[in-house]
Amino acid sequence: MKHTREIQPSSKSIKTEQVSNSLQKRVAHYKNICKKLGVLPVRKVFSQFGSVDLSFKNITLTPKDVMALCLALKEEEQAASLDLTGICVNQNSIDQILHLLDWLPGIYQVGLGFNNLSGSAVITLSRYLTEDNCISRLDLTGNRLNDRDALTVGELLKVSVRRKFKCYSLSQCVPNCAKCSVKENNWETLPQAKNKTLEVLDLSWNHIRRYGAIGVARGLQRNTSICTVNLSWNGFGFEGSVAVGDMLSENTTITELDLGCNRIGPPALLEVLRGVARNRTLHILKIGFNPITAGFTSIILSVIRKNNHIGLQNVDLQGVVVDKEFVVLLQEIQKDRFFIVQYELSLPVKKLTTEEMREMVGLPCAYNVDPLKLLYLLKEKMRAADFFYKINKDKDDGLQKNELYNLFEEAGLPVTSSVLDKIMEFMDTNEDGIIDLKEFLLGDKRIKNISRKQVRVEQERRAKDIDYNKYSRTFQKAHIDPITSTLKIDPSTSPMRQSRRKSSTDKTVSDTLNEEFNLNLP
Repeated sequence: MKHTREIQPSSKSIKTEQVSNSLQKRVAHYKNICKKLGVLPVRKVFSQFGSVDLSFKNITLTPKDVMALCLALKEEEQAASLDLTGICVNQNSIDQILHLLDWLPGIYQVGLGFNNLSGSAVITLSRYLTEDNCISRLDLTGNRLNDRDALTVGELLKVSVRRKFKCYSLSQCVPNCAKCSVKENNWETLPQAKNKTLEVLDLSWNHIRRYGAIGVARGLQRNTSICTVNLSWNGFGFEGSVAVGDMLSENTTITELDLGCNRIGPPALLEVLRGVARNRTLHILKIGFNPITAGFTSIILSVIRKNNHIGLQNVDLQGVVVDKEFVVLLQEIQKDRFFIVQYELSLPVKKLTTEEMREMVGLPCAYNVDPLKLLYLLKEKMRAADFFYKINKDKDDGLQKNELYNLFEEAGLPVTSSVLDKIMEFMDTNEDGIIDLKEFLLGDKRIKNISRKQVRVEQERRAKDIDYNKYSRTFQKAHIDPITSTLKIDPSTSPMRQSRRKSSTDKTVSDTLNEEFNLNLP
């Protein structure tokens, strides 16, 4: 008699079968919810059920689809991260998502990028994050936040301060606001020395300029935790570079700083280098794609060579052409220390004298100046009619585009065709391509009214903003022209500079200019 042996299922197969049954129940539950809401189930949604990292990135969902998703995900207790990037979230959907996060306390990482969050949705999110929850990583990339959202963004950065005594890790709890459209008006609200939890800050692809740049730099000045800062593709210009220089002078934690494509010309570069010369912790500096001329690139390496305490190991100058002196200095530095530089190419450009470099630094910078305001500044104290005849050198019936171009060229202000088009569009009311005297006088009156209004608003702002008034004294020490926002250099005012200029024959241009701007610090 043969005895049959029953094969007992292993515990592993039993567990697998249980998981499979559980997933089938969740999918059936999701489909049932979709049926009640009158929407079709999305395969990309229920295929994620059971995962630790739930990713629904770039799945276009209607508000009802999001509701069905949130109701179905309440069973996903194993989830640790939730990526809802690009699913078209609205205000109602945000409420449902936050309610879902209350059900799933294990989720610590949330992605809400590219969802056009603004206004009430951002406020709702900020209020939720101030409560007791486990969110430690938040991605808000590409949400096109506007001026009114800037205060709320500042509150998001302060969230980790309120929760810094929690037991869980809050490292990299950073609102990644890359490509947000936040202007400069309210960036002063960024937390300053209080924030002790942020480690990575990405504010690239914004519209941060002037006051906003100063606010960001002051927020970072005494911060004791942020290590990586990305400020690329903004408009820091000269004012922001002065603030960044002061920030680098005091900050002792930032190891990587990206200032790429920030309208940093020669004067602004010198301000950044003032801070670099005092900093010991910065390892990586990215300043590529800025209008830095080849003759000024060697000053960067001159500062590093003369200040051994500088910790820089990598300088990124992508998109910037360097001169031959730069290559020689780079080889000398690499003999003594580990140092890497990325640059576009090296060309045998004509070596500029110290006086020529000084003139370049002193040139008016027209980057952040409105074309109409620029025209008004060139008028100076002349009567409008006299200014018209000064421009109209051929003494015909009106001004043409090429005559306006010659005006800016004589003033040493290189302008593009779009600048001239804006002036023509503003003044040429009959659109015949010529600005006659009557149109010019009316346009001058309109520009004057606009300029006076802007000055009044600026004065009111500065009167209210006590912190900025204190900071503006730094601008005065840096010899900033209040009209053109450029560095004013008067060699005759300093006997020390005169003596240095007399003995500059046996020094390189970089060495002399380095001393001229006090970059060689002990």
